[in-house]
Order: sequence, then structure tokens, then C-alpha cells
Amino acid sequence: MRKSSTVNNKQRGGAMLVILVMTVVVMFFSAQLMSMNVQATQTNTYEVLSTQSYWAARSAMEREVFTYFPNDGTAAATCPVPTLRDLNIAQIPGCDVTMQCEPNGDAIRLNAIAVCSEESFRVSRRVEVEIRP
Repeated sequence: MRKSSTVNNKQRGGAMLVILVMTVVVMFFSAQLMSMNVQATQTNTYEVLSTQSYWAARSAMEREVFTYFPNDGTAAATCPVPTLRDLNIAQIPGCDVTMQCEPNGDAIRLNAIAVCSEESFRVSRRVEVEIRP
């Protein structure tokens, strides 16, 4: 046997060890990237649902304010007893808005609670306004 073939036999497997270590490192980084991607997707979903629920509550509130104090100069409506109403806004699907009217002396307190949901995510926003004649 030649000396060079003996040296080569002793070095077998060194490259396999390097490949194995590199594979483990790459798998670790890819798992971390996938985890970051899932977290970013969840964060974006919450942000979108939060914005939708806020604007749904605000839109319902503006609509309700004009119900009690119309722009056309007619007399203001009153809220004799606390009432609850459910509204659906067609432009914001997946959101349910609940309006609450409650008399407060000579003022009217309006609460709009919007709940938007998508799959396993659910976000709620509340807007409260007190209006006086």
C-alpha cells in the first residue's frame, strides 16, 4: 500500500461532519425565519382587524349622531331609556357593531362597540360620545 492511500483513509468522514453541522445550522435558521414569518402574519392580522373595528365603530357612531341630531334642521330625537341596537356595515365584512344609547340628564351618551373577527382572531374597539342639544 502506498502512503498516500493510507492518509486518505484516515481523513474519510471529515467532509460528512462539516456537511452535517452545516445542515443543522441551516435548519435552525430556517426554523427561526418561519417562526418570525408566523409572528409577522399574526401582527399584521391584528393591526388590520384593529383598524377595521375602529373605523366600524366610528362610522356607526357618526351615523347614530346624525340620527339624534339631523343636519336638515329638524328636532333632535331623544333617547328615553337605555337601548341596544345591532348594526351591520356592508363595506366592512366580518364586523358586528352594537350601539348603545343612554340618557344622561340633558345629554345623550352613545357607545359603539365594534367586534371584527377572522378565523381565530377577534378584535374589539369601543367609541363613546356624549352629545348635547
